[in-house]
Amino acid sequence: MKKYNLLPAALLLGASPVLFAQQQAEPEAPTTVVTANRVARTVDETLAPVTVITRKDIERLQAQSVPDVLRGMPGVTFVNNGGPGKQTSLFVRGTNSDHVLVLIDGFKVGSATSGGASLQDIPIDQVERIELVRGPRASVWGSEAIGGVLQIFTRKGAQAPGFAVTGGSRHTFGASAQAGVGDKDLWAYAGVQRNNTRGINACEGNKSKGCFNDEPDRDGYENTAFNLHAGMRAGEMFSGELIALQADTRNEFDGSSQNITDGRQQLFGGVVNFTPVDAWLSSLRLGQTTDDSRNYLGEVFKSRFTTRRNMATWQNDITIAKGNQIVAGVDLMRDEVLSNTIYSVTKRSNNAVFGQYLLDAGGFNAELSGRYDDNEQFGSHNTGGIAAGYAFSRWFRVSASYATAFKAPTFNQLYFPNYGTPGLNPETSRNRELDLKGEVGNGSWQISMFDNHVDNLIASNPSTFLAENISRAVIRGVELSASQKWGQTSVAANATIQNPEDRSGTATDGNVLARRPRQTARVDVDQDIGAWSVGTSWVGVGERFDDAANKTHLGGYSTWDLRADYRFAKDWRVQVRGENVFDKQYQTAYLYNQPGAGVFLTLRYQPK
Repeated sequence: MKKYNLLPAALLLGASPVLFAQQQAEPEAPTTVVTANRVARTVDETLAPVTVITRKDIERLQAQSVPDVLRGMPGVTFVNNGGPGKQTSLFVRGTNSDHVLVLIDGFKVGSATSGGASLQDIPIDQVERIELVRGPRASVWGSEAIGGVLQIFTRKGAQAPGFAVTGGSRHTFGASAQAGVGDKDLWAYAGVQRNNTRGINACEGNKSKGCFNDEPDRDGYENTAFNLHAGMRAGEMFSGELIALQADTRNEFDGSSQNITDGRQQLFGGVVNFTPVDAWLSSLRLGQTTDDSRNYLGEVFKSRFTTRRNMATWQNDITIAKGNQIVAGVDLMRDEVLSNTIYSVTKRSNNAVFGQYLLDAGGFNAELSGRYDDNEQFGSHNTGGIAAGYAFSRWFRVSASYATAFKAPTFNQLYFPNYGTPGLNPETSRNRELDLKGEVGNGSWQISMFDNHVDNLIASNPSTFLAENISRAVIRGVELSASQKWGQTSVAANATIQNPEDRSGTATDGNVLARRPRQTARVDVDQDIGAWSVGTSWVGVGERFDDAANKTHLGGYSTWDLRADYRFAKDWRVQVRGENVFDKQYQTAYLYNQPGAGVFLTLRYQPK
């Protein structure tokens, strides 16, 4: 049985909710997050494990995609079907890949047919900040937030023109540029990005396994994206923003029925904020997101899948007394499917009311949340959460929580030919959690223990390959993380140990849920040396099974990346990154390859 070495993580471990951002943060500016509670709260006030990744972190890591920068975060694993730009699924804390709610600037994105968001297509050079909240937040955000919530904030505001150019292995080329004008009362931002690569041979399949085709060629990927963001403020009472984000992609892959996809991810939205009195902020948010794919075999059109999501939210943040806040509002959403594949149902609405009470009483914090969802197909669902925490000192804080969640089946799970099952039930969960954390010197630590029970978990039947409800799954685990800074040296490490287990009482009872490892870990070390900075990242992932029957084994693996950054003039930097420097050969999905060793060079210009 193949193993991998967790020693690098074990030697450095303690814990921290903010791996990268906190180790670089100024002590007088506490990290603030908004995703956990829909309002701005400091990390200490937020009673949920949160990972924050800033623009500075993205550039330091020289990440080329959103999955790239999230790789190895606490509780996070990815399944990728063959390299850059290929279908990528995010698993958080052993839950399903569609159990993570993905937001861009507060708007829900993703495909209503597959249930997942195309994270690989989001333009990383237009990302300002990422927040990942782990654990159920359905009582705050609604369906899909069983495993957590991932929110991506795009760049905006007035800023001097800048650009970056990247080239490297596998004929990879990337370029981006951005600029913003204005002041705090009126501003506009525009950014563009272009990336392409020849890629790798995505699949080692044959006529009966993997991609069901033997096509030993390179499978390329292209992405052209833009981000437009404008805002204004009228006195102290009114402010607003307009957002437009679009990414057009062309993706080559191996397959017998189709092998090219032209895709488009699109977001158009607007926000109006009204503050009638200092204690009351009322916000209206309207938007539409689109996930579009047109699929070909060679140049012959085969299929189209387009889903549109129209959303409206009215949210009110009311401070009733010092340290006492109420958050309440209404969420309206309608999904629509347009496809040449026949779905029995192509539209559905989900309307909800939600409320939270947030208490900050010195060292004691508490949260109480509740939500009522009325789904057009699956009726009403109530979800709730309660959490409390106390800081004994800056060195030691403790919190505990209990939360419920639900998720409606996707259109594919219900109606896709030879897979969908119209009689599926919604998935529900109950999660208990205990968190311990603290700060020591210029570092921090955290331990999070979770126990998540998911009823009616949707998975593929290993015999019929149809979607079915697993009566029960139990996912227990612990996340450990720590960060510390000594002078110009920064170290961050984390490890997750979990047991995602099928408890259905059927033939698969006791099996590990498909594609979930029991152990993951990551270690980052960075050193500043004058105008230079150098660093390394190690990521380890334990063995998994590719199927619910636990018959197809995927071995554990670990990879090393190296990076260097030289600030050779004011506002100018040159960066070099070595990816998977020991050329580890591994797979995250059976018979789908992953990139070997690669080298990438970036020239970056950004005035401060």
